[in-house]
Amino acid sequence: MRHLRELTLIVCLFCVIPAAAAAEQDTRAVSDTALTAKVKSALAADSAVQATDIEVETRDGIVQLSGFVESEDAVSAAVMRARAVDGVDEVRNDLVVRNEDRPAQQPVSDTVIAARVRSSLGNVEMDDESDVNVEVSAGVVQLSGFVTSVEEKARAGDAASAVPGVRDVENNIALTEEHERAPQE
Repeated sequence: MRHLRELTLIVCLFCVIPAAAAAEQDTRAVSDTALTAKVKSALAADSAVQATDIEVETRDGIVQLSGFVESEDAVSAAVMRARAVDGVDEVRNDLVVRNEDRPAQQPVSDTVIAARVRSSLGNVEMDDESDVNVEVSAGVVQLSGFVTSVEEKARAGDAASAVPGVRDVENNIALTEEHERAPQE
């Protein structure tokens, strides 16, 4: 009888622990979505920030700002606004000041380049957890978001570099936190 109780207790623990972990993960996902919305709202409220040109990604309380802005002041204002949002643990600043000097040999529009890069990324093998954003200014592609391995980050950068019309690639993709801390072999 005693062994039956112990066995029952062990079985219950194996059922409860994964359920609790899944609930915590769901709460963090909702929390990250809410943080992203709060940061976007804070950026939109600041006239010094061109919020429409800034991508905001959040993973485990870490906010990543990416995209192109008009000045260093806009970068500083965006980072300051994001850090001021309750619940933000860290802000990764991957914003780039826009350079409008497009050489004459660069006839491909940024919109076309962005579409081609996104299409190319669709052919890259990535984990379901991975999320990559693409921004383009004057032929310079900025990749941001989160992936689960260094290899995925490299494949995304290589795919973007191979697209016709791309002058340069700024690969600001971050590794998900649990994979950053994983021991390297």
